[in-house]
Amino acid sequence: MSASSPRVVLSVRSLSLSIAVALAAPLAAFAQSGEVAPSDATTLDAVQVQAPIPRSTGTATKTATSLKEIPQSISVVTDRQMRDRGIHGVEEAVWFTAGAQGGGYGSDSRSDWLLVRGFTPARYMDGLTLPEGSGTGITRIEPYGLERVEVLKGPASVNYGAMPPGGLVNYVSKRPTEDTLREVEVQVGSDDMKQLAFDFGGKLNDSGTLLYRLTGLGRNSDTPVDFIHDDRYFLAPAITWKPDEANELTVLARYQKADTKGGAGFLPAEGTLLPNPNGKISPSLYTGEPNANDYVKTMKSLGYEFRHDFGGGVAFQQSARLVDAEVEPSVSVGAFGFAPGSQTELSRYLWSTREDEKTFGLDNNLQWRFATGRAEHTVLAGLDYRRTRYDYDSNFVFAATGLDVFNSVYGSMPDLRPDFDPLTTASTRQTQSQVGLYVQDQIKLDRWVFTVGGRQDWVGTDSNGDHQSDDEFSARVGVNYVFDNGLVPYVGWSQSFQATIGAEHVDRGGRAFVPTTGEQIEAGLKYQPASGKVLATLALYEITQENTLTVDPEHTLFQIQQGETRVRGVELEGRWNIGSGLSVYGAYAYIDSEVTKSNDASTLGKQIALQPKHAASAGADYTFTGGALAGLGFGAGVRYTGEHFGDAPNEWETPSYTLFDAAVHYDIANWRLQLNVQNVGDKEYISACNAIYWCYYGYERTVTATARYQW
Repeated sequence: MSASSPRVVLSVRSLSLSIAVALAAPLAAFAQSGEVAPSDATTLDAVQVQAPIPRSTGTATKTATSLKEIPQSISVVTDRQMRDRGIHGVEEAVWFTAGAQGGGYGSDSRSDWLLVRGFTPARYMDGLTLPEGSGTGITRIEPYGLERVEVLKGPASVNYGAMPPGGLVNYVSKRPTEDTLREVEVQVGSDDMKQLAFDFGGKLNDSGTLLYRLTGLGRNSDTPVDFIHDDRYFLAPAITWKPDEANELTVLARYQKADTKGGAGFLPAEGTLLPNPNGKISPSLYTGEPNANDYVKTMKSLGYEFRHDFGGGVAFQQSARLVDAEVEPSVSVGAFGFAPGSQTELSRYLWSTREDEKTFGLDNNLQWRFATGRAEHTVLAGLDYRRTRYDYDSNFVFAATGLDVFNSVYGSMPDLRPDFDPLTTASTRQTQSQVGLYVQDQIKLDRWVFTVGGRQDWVGTDSNGDHQSDDEFSARVGVNYVFDNGLVPYVGWSQSFQATIGAEHVDRGGRAFVPTTGEQIEAGLKYQPASGKVLATLALYEITQENTLTVDPEHTLFQIQQGETRVRGVELEGRWNIGSGLSVYGAYAYIDSEVTKSNDASTLGKQIALQPKHAASAGADYTFTGGALAGLGFGAGVRYTGEHFGDAPNEWETPSYTLFDAAVHYDIANWRLQLNVQNVGDKEYISACNAIYWCYYGYERTVTATARYQW
């Protein structure tokens, strides 16, 4: 609602310049030498003091490809990086990733709210899609069960089919290991958090043809909001069979349960973002009822990955997974701003929901590696299939008693049971099937790397008795030039389309929306020398999306489809393991978003909701590797989020905020002892406001103490 002040602009530029200088120094040093100074003789070899920097990925191309040879920006957050920062959700994992936003609605024990280049990303696990429904698609994926989180930025429909133009987040599960792995971890922290986790792996027989991994976690915790708990249960067994060098089969199972509540946030602007003559609304205010607002979701999955090497550069891969996600029937008491004429009493409503989603995914592909003259080819041809059955019911009525936000008294509604009266219940019964045929060629010619791909998709959607058929062709073209010193300029063009699924992707009449389409042009520079101690990326891009979804102005709980959105941006991201126990990392993103076409005049020319123009972060970690303090380390980070709007018409702007994190850790023998603090200063800030009646506080200070034992 107010223009950016000169002081804020100056602070953004100063922080951006500091990050650029921090990243430019290692680039210059390594461009000259390409080497890392040898470590001191007293270095503790038994202690891995730095989080390794990844060099390759299979997410972007479905082949093992060097990160610097991909004509698109991709960020990889490893399990070591997540553990060093003591995170408990994926939205926290991307806080130091350029172009990605996590926690736009503040802390929510039900969900990971993510944006990638302004759009909600597609979510995949091990290359296969996850549930996307209203409630089934939002529960946090347990980060302890992941080897890494890969954020692919920009359209990627050539390899994955339906997805938004901003990109995708691929969660990579922990796999069986040949080396013996035994780990037990205990955590305690803020809000009476207690967590126990374990991770075991290794060989099941002497020949090593059978490997296993068993990962599990149990958590009991409160949250900063009264009456809301955050209990989690997770178990992931996996087994790999390698009868010979040509064949490998890995079976992956996963069970995850979230037992928590809704009722945080959704607070009036008067008393949070704006002044209220009666005072300030507490961030701990619970807007529901103690006997309601339950959110209990169970997600179970079973799948496998199979690979057969025919020899001669030809290999076949197949992966499949069945996921069953269910949110138990419940009734919630929700807040809808102050009652007319009041600045103390909330107007509340009743909202009953039940939801179940079953998703099956199958991907088959053949890979050929061969040469034609001086050109080396990696050709990938595949056929994938996905099918989703989505059932959702909800009942919304303004039948709840009010609540005084400054003197809250609960218990006025003692018998709250889910109500699904056929006369007032909105139901979605939706089945969607998608078949995709894709081909890709990665061509290496001297220093040049060309990536060319195309895909045809056929989608059928049955929604509440209506059938809709869609088909779409997607393409990608990119080129990289690899210098000996590790510098790699690149340019790429790619397309996306997204066939919608779920209650949020039908209009008020229950009719499914047509697919959204998008395309991106991106150019940039990557740097990773042979030593692998540095990885830095500079990217410039423009994304255009057609058939954009926006809030229905006549009913804010539904959406309508209209218009075009354009996003232009610049990203800078890097990490440098300097040596002698010191690592530095940083990220900066400038994102200029605009609704360029719209039937709604209130949104034309406006920015994407929740997406700031400027976001930046920087951090460092140092561990003593010799002497009496060997094994002792310290970490620190700073995160800046610029001003942004929480609503499509851009009427509600929230101020920028800067947060600081800190850590101390100590490795001794088989132990790691660690203390992490997020938002060290306990800064109180508003993360977003959707309207005058819905605002959300950001993350409060969180302290986590960890004791990890490996043997």
